Amino acid sequence: MRSLSSSVSNAMVLAGALAVASCGRGGDPPRPDARAEPPSPAPGGAAAVRASPAPGVAVPDEELVDQDGAPVRLRELAEGRVLVVNFIFTTCTTICSPMTAIFGRLQAELGDALERDVRLVSISLDPATDTPERLKRYAEKFGRRPGWVFLTGSRERVNRVLDALGGRAPIKEQHAPVTLIGREAEGRWARVDGIAPPARLAEEVRAFLPRGPAAQRASGG
Repeated sequence: MRSLSSSVSNAMVLAGALAVASCGRGGDPPRPDARAEPPSPAPGGAAAVRASPAPGVAVPDEELVDQDGAPVRLRELAEGRVLVVNFIFTTCTTICSPMTAIFGRLQAELGDALERDVRLVSISLDPATDTPERLKRYAEKFGRRPGWVFLTGSRERVNRVLDALGGRAPIKEQHAPVTLIGREAEGRWARVDGIAPPARLAEEVRAFLPRGPAAQRASGG
């Protein structure tokens, strides 16, 4: 297997006009460094990454299951921390692997703010296939550390969560690359559309951190 750095390099190839990108589906989980047909670049070669406020997002008091099979309540994950959420599934053959690889690199960008001040959450769009065991194998390929959780559960529970967070896609293979960043206690959320590089996501996360030692450490200061 290639290094995580190589995975992110491949992810950058996919960081063109992805606001309407879709996921394919294969029979087996792709390798993190799996190559996909890159989309057409945005005009001028600029990556189609856009951050905007996300009014109406709310963390539901719903219980899902993590990659270790342990029950997890989303509101408990959000307590006193910034949540950074993306939506993936393990049989996706295009954008999910790059997005997950970027979360893998984002862990290092956040430093010791991860888990203490920030939690990364990857929610499966295909809970029928993505059992905890399958998610755990997938997460291990991307170097998951404490502070990053992969969630699945019953279809009904997952759908309620996706609806509340605005991440549901009628056809999972056509879901767009979206990352949500926010503080539930403040009701303040941002939505990042497109495959943003780890440094860009870290910059968006820092806007939600309190100014002081924690923010300085997360920014490498």
